[in-house]
Parts: sequence; C-alpha cells; structure tokens
Amino acid sequence: MRTITTICAFVALSLTISLSAQQTRSISQLLDVLKQNHMGSITDVFSAAEIALLRDHLNTANYTDASKVMGDMAIHTTENTLTNFAKIDKMDLSTITIIAPSPLNDFEGAGATIPMTNATTVVDNGNNFYHVNADGTYTTIGQIMPDAGQSFTGLEYTSDGNLYGIATNGSGSTRLYQINLTNQTATPVGTDNGLVVGIALGRDMNNNLFTYDIDTNLVYRIDRVTGLPTLLGDIGFDANFGQGMGYHPGDDKLYISAFNNTSFKPELRTVDTNTGASTLVGTIVPAQTYQFAWMSLFDTLLGTDNPANMEIGLSPNPVRDILTVSSEMNIESVAIYSVLGQLIQQSRTDSSRVTLDVSALNSGVYIISLGNGERSTTKKFIKL
Repeated sequence: MRTITTICAFVALSLTISLSAQQTRSISQLLDVLKQNHMGSITDVFSAAEIALLRDHLNTANYTDASKVMGDMAIHTTENTLTNFAKIDKMDLSTITIIAPSPLNDFEGAGATIPMTNATTVVDNGNNFYHVNADGTYTTIGQIMPDAGQSFTGLEYTSDGNLYGIATNGSGSTRLYQINLTNQTATPVGTDNGLVVGIALGRDMNNNLFTYDIDTNLVYRIDRVTGLPTLLGDIGFDANFGQGMGYHPGDDKLYISAFNNTSFKPELRTVDTNTGASTLVGTIVPAQTYQFAWMSLFDTLLGTDNPANMEIGLSPNPVRDILTVSSEMNIESVAIYSVLGQLIQQSRTDSSRVTLDVSALNSGVYIISLGNGERSTTKKFIKL
C-alpha cells in the first residue's frame, strides 16, 4: 500500500510555500512524491518545470492511436491541468478539441453523459453539481453531500436514467451513492466498501457498476443494490491522480481516461469487466502532459432537432395535455427524460403515430427519445 497523500478540496495541503515559489526538486525527489497517492490534479503536486522533468525522464513509450471501433461516439471531458471543457475524438488521440474554459474554481473530479443527450452532469471536489451543455455552458444544480469528509470521484448513469456516484475521503473510506438531482440528495448504498481510494465509476450493458482503487490498482464490480464490491483483478498499470470511466454501448466496452503513473501520460484504455485487466487504446495527446479526471461517451448525432436517423414531428410543441408524435418510420419505443437525464415515463408501441398524455408533467423542457430497433432519435419539447 502506498503512502496516502490526498490532494483535493477536502484535505488540507500542508506546504509552507507554494509550488510556484519552490525550487525545482530533483528527479529522485519527484519520483518519491510520484509514488504517493494523489486524488486531484497533477498541477497541485508538481510545478510546470517538474512536470517537464518527469515527462522527459519517463518518456519511454510512444503510443499511437489505435481506436477505430467506437462508431459515432465521442468523448466529453475536462482537461484538468488547464481546466478546459473538451472533446476527445476517438479517431485521433493526438489532439483534443477545446470547447470552452471551465468556469469552476474547484477540481472537476467526476462527470457522466445524461442518457439520450449530449449534455453532461459534472461534480467538483466541493460536491457542487453542474449541468453542462455540449457547448460548454455550465448551469449550477446545487451542492449534494456524501458522508462527512468525502468527495465524489465518479459518476455514472444507468440505462434507466438513475444516477450513481462513488465518493471517498482518500484514506480508506469509499462508498456508493444513488443521487437525485431534483431533490439534491445522495442516498448511501450499503456501507463503506473497503476501497482506499475509489477513483471512478462505470457500467456495462447490464447496468453493473465498476470502479478501481488507485492505492491498490485493483478493479471491482460494485453491486448497485447492496454497495458490496466484488474483486475482479489488477488493472495492469500504476494508476494515480484523477481518473475517468465511461461505457460505450456500441461496442459494449468500458473505457477509462487513465493517468498512468509509470509513463506519466494520460491514456485511453478499455477494461475487461470480467478480469479487471485493461488494454491500451492509445496515449491522449502524447506531446503534452494532460489529465482527464472524468470522461463520458456521447452520441455525436444527438442534440440536434433533426439528426440523420429518424425524422419525427411533435405537435403541438409547446404542449399542455396531449403530445402527438409522428414519423415516416414505425415507432417501437418511446421514453421521456428530464433535461437532467431522469427517466420520466416510457412505453412500447407499434405505430408511426403515437399520442402521449403529458398533462401530469410539470412545466418545463423535456427530451423525448424514440426508436424502432434500427434507428433512434431524440427531440426536445416544452410542457406548458
């Protein structure tokens, strides 16, 4: 077990002088510090000059992008060293697209794509939650507190629209929570699960939850009913600092934005949900020392009123009582979500024209998702 050094908002950093005022430490001193656990940003631990020293010293592997299997999915994330909301193109890991600067002052430790949208729920180390649109616009949801001393380090939506979070105090207390953004509550699932620093949260097609511990580098399946962990195995690299997880339904794989302590590089990897072993996809921007403490995949075709999937019409829109949905193709499934990703209602049908009673919904903006087994689309409507 490594010495625990937690760098985040809820643990005081005992330094007599700031990193910017320090002289650059020797490579041996830097490597000693690197052996410790650090939950937050690498820039909280090392100066820019020290990062360059470590990068040069550890730059022993030049990985290249090998990801050609992720369909129409891209990755939303925050690049933590420069605090920019960004997009990672799965076809080219040599660069990232900066969407907008993050307005948050605290470290963004977790995020997850809201189902059937390209928007994201993000939380910082102060447990402040935000709704983030695809254009990088942040809207405050509110502070949702886990147990005393803990901060959320992983978020994941299951396919039914439920939001789960994993939180830790960085020194032996890690716990699963079910999060209600509307009521702004975090309900504990079971008791502390024994992980030292549970650092991310992901899922599989059956909504099994997964996390890994940066102290032990072990991967666990987390029961979302009891919160109990099941050990799967070693993740296969020395994980440190903030990490991210995201599920891709297209190829049924669990991806991670991993900071590899040995290579001192951010990497895109897949995780075997049976053994816990990870496989390198490629290094993310090999020329830089970036960090991505959360990542979440989203469908690039979502978020437009007329994606090239299924043409649909909504009438009336805005609507007060009865919403009529029409399509040039047969509609087999209908689901309505809040803009925060919570499933409101769903049904099966077999028609190109569907009427929905939405009179019981509160006034506001909603997202309707329709599919027919071959195609799907989403569209927003306003309830008066």
